[in-house]
Order: sequence, then structure tokens, then C-alpha cells
Amino acid sequence: MKSLSFLCTLVIGSVIIGCGSSQNTAISSAEMAAVDTLIHQKKFRVENQWAMPTMSSSMMQIANSGLMPPGNSAQRINLAGNANYLEVKGDSVKAYLPFFGERQMGGGYNDDEAIKFNQEVKDMDIEYIENKKHYRIKFSANNNTESFNVTLMVYNNEKTTLTVNSSKRDMIGYQGTIMPLPDKK
Repeated sequence: MKSLSFLCTLVIGSVIIGCGSSQNTAISSAEMAAVDTLIHQKKFRVENQWAMPTMSSSMMQIANSGLMPPGNSAQRINLAGNANYLEVKGDSVKAYLPFFGERQMGGGYNDDEAIKFNQEVKDMDIEYIENKKHYRIKFSANNNTESFNVTLMVYNNEKTTLTVNSSKRDMIGYQGTIMPLPDKK
């Protein structure tokens, strides 16, 4: 009986240890320096792989209807093949982000439903959060009819989390990657 108890304890302990975080936290100093340079020079582009809309009853109905492609859910939508970006160049920001979710106020006819802005921002705040080892960049933007509060989290492994709160839509998040601005030809 004691050997069975010992064996169970050993198996449970192995499972607990094995279920620990498998994330590779070893980020090279070159990767960290590249992220630091992009942020400090304010010359970067974020391209997103996933959109994460706010879960609502409408989004749940779409998910339950079978209209979502395989691999997607109402809370996580693959953006492969969809143009999307957030560019920062000095104090200028430019974005084209596909939107999935509910509008709280109507849009115009023949209006592109994406989140779009292209402007100079006056309130960009860049902060390095030492205990979490990532940058938090916040700013406000707008277009002719809508205002946005944008928060970008940039991690040392070049991964990003982007959150956009809108004056007329539900909040939406994106997961992506930071990179240098592309060369203009």
C-alpha cells in the first residue's frame, strides 16, 4: 500500500512539474536590443496574427451559426491573409485594423468597417514596466467620426498585444509582432 501511495505521489508530482510553463524565456540580448531600438526610435510596424473581439451575444450567435471558418472562434479570429497594421514613425501613427464585433453607434453607408487613422499624436506615453519586462505604449487617435484609445504592449520576444477602445464600437484586441518599418520603394 505504501508503494502504491509513493507511486501515486511520484506520478502526480511529475505531472505537476511537467505542466509548468513551457514558454522559452531565454530571449537573446540581440532580440531585446532590437525591440529597445525600435521603441526608442519610434520607428516600427505591428502586424497582427489574431483579432480578439469582445464577446457579446451577437458574436456568440455568429459562432453558433457555423459561419466562422475552422480554427476561429467568436473570441479569437485568425487574420492570415487580411491586411492589418499599426505604424509608428516619430509622433505620427497610422493604422488599418479589421474590426470584428458590435458597433454601438451606426456607421455611414459604404463605409469601410476597419479601424483606420493616420495622424500626429500629442499624448503618446511610452513606459517600460520593469517587473513584467515589457513596454506599454498609450495614445489617443481619431478619424473624422470616431475617437480611439490605443494601448500597445511590446514584449522582449517581439510579440505584441494591441487593445483599441472606441467611442462607437466594442473594445477589440489584437496579438501580433513588432518589426522595423518597411523600406519605401
